[in-house]
Amino acid sequence: MGILSGLKNFGVDMDGDIYGDNKAKQQAEEEAQTAARLAAADEARKAAEAAKKKQDEEPSLLLARSYECPVCDRPFKSLGVKANRARMISSDIDLRPVYEPVDMLKYAVIACPNCGYAALARNFQNITTNQKKVVREKICGNFKPIKNNDAKTIYTYDEAMGRYQMAFATAMATVAKPSEKAYLCLSMSWLARGQRKSLSDTEFDYIKKLDECKVGERELQRKALEGFIYARQTEGYPMCGNMDQYTVDYIIAAMYFKTREFEKAMKLLPDILVSASANRRVKEKARDLKDRIMAIKASNKTPTEEEMPD
Repeated sequence: MGILSGLKNFGVDMDGDIYGDNKAKQQAEEEAQTAARLAAADEARKAAEAAKKKQDEEPSLLLARSYECPVCDRPFKSLGVKANRARMISSDIDLRPVYEPVDMLKYAVIACPNCGYAALARNFQNITTNQKKVVREKICGNFKPIKNNDAKTIYTYDEAMGRYQMAFATAMATVAKPSEKAYLCLSMSWLARGQRKSLSDTEFDYIKKLDECKVGERELQRKALEGFIYARQTEGYPMCGNMDQYTVDYIIAAMYFKTREFEKAMKLLPDILVSASANRRVKEKARDLKDRIMAIKASNKTPTEEEMPD
């Protein structure tokens, strides 16, 4: 007696391989998984090729500009992006500017390779006589000069981070305003994110480098938040050259969002949205941030750090 022979009594006719459908389903799933793996590998290959092409192109977008250090009076060169060779294509939630085809944030700090004095380009020459003395005492005396500085054709993300760290050391030595130090922390978090996004999963130690970037970015965001909150309580406006109250409040709200302190972020947004003097771009960002927070609340699910958008 066949396993399906009795079905004919019920008007049902089934025959063939009783596990055929399962095998066909399994084969289809395996083919889909293989196709997905191949597609992912192809995307990774394309991303790696694009990253290499971008890196190969980068030196042609840069110019070695000559400077004279206001602290040690020695000449040096510092790489910068040529005029009109990079364009801002978007900005992240915390106002990180996204440039193509080169990340201009890597070249925002000017650092003397001879004595260690460093600062954002807009502040490099703005140093007083007393501050020069402090820098010479606290930084220059122990600084190890950078070798082959003039031979560099690009700055890697690690080199750029080192330059920012030198600028932060200068800011600490000269007792810069909290807002200036907070902005440096924010800029360094942007740089860490840029490095994270530039990584390819084909690189050696990819997971380790990715984790280091994420950890560094989060720590720098927390320090930026702490600094801007303190600056908001102790300083007047504008801060950091041209940041008004609403821009600072938005950055603080964005940092609260990043740390998933949504209620604190929401408290800062209404004043920005109703202000007649707030920058239009900041108001649009504030409106988008409010919508994001409302959507999270409606979902009744707090996203993990990994799920938070940039």
